[in-house]
Amino acid sequence: MALLLFVIFLINWGYYVFFEGISQGSTPGKKRMGIRVIRQDGLPIGLREAALRNLVRAADMLPPPCYLLGGLVMHFDPLGRRLGDMVAGTYVVIEKFELAAQGASGAAWATRVEQGRSRQALTLPRGMISAQQVGLIEQFLARRYELSEERRALLVWQITEPLLSLLGEDRDSLARSADRTDRCEQLLLQVLDLAQIREPHVAVAAKASQPSSLF
Repeated sequence: MALLLFVIFLINWGYYVFFEGISQGSTPGKKRMGIRVIRQDGLPIGLREAALRNLVRAADMLPPPCYLLGGLVMHFDPLGRRLGDMVAGTYVVIEKFELAAQGASGAAWATRVEQGRSRQALTLPRGMISAQQVGLIEQFLARRYELSEERRALLVWQITEPLLSLLGEDRDSLARSADRTDRCEQLLLQVLDLAQIREPHVAVAAKASQPSSLF
C-alpha cells in the first residue's frame, strides 16, 4: 500500500515538477497544446517554481477530485491563476512562434541571464534595460496578433514609453505619430535584436548619435 501511494504521488506531482522544471515550464502535454508556464517577470521557471505550483495542487483539488476550489480561484482572479500559480509567482501562457519566424529571440537571452551566464543588463544607447523588461517585450511581441487593435496599441505604448529616453527617441513626436503602434513595435524588435548578441552587456552607446539606426 505504501508503494502504491508513492507511485500515485510520483504520477500526480512528480510528472509536472520534473518536466516543468527541466523544460522551462512545458510538459509533453503542454507542448502539444502550445502552452507554457512562465514566471511573473516573463523568465522561464525552474524546479523551485515547478515544485511550489504543483505541491499546492492538493489544495486546488478540494474537494477531490473535482478541482472546485481551484476553479473558483481562477474564476475570480483577474489573471486567471490558480492557488499554485499565486504561491509560485507563475502564469500559464499561450506560446506562439511568430516571433521566432522573424528571427528575434529575447527569451533565449533572458534564459542565459537566468542561468547565470550573464548578470549584466542590456545597454541601450542612453541607459540600461533589465532582463525582466526584455522578457516582457518578448511576451508582448509573441502574443500581439491575439490582441484587438485597441488593446495592442495600448500595451505597446505602455511597454515602449519608458524606453524612449534610453533609445534616444522623442516621446512627444512619437506619441502624435499616426503610425505610433508600428514604430513602437519596430523599436521593441530592435531591442530584442540587441539582446541576442553573444555578450548582452557590450555597450552600444556609440549608436546614441544615430537613433535612426534602430529601424
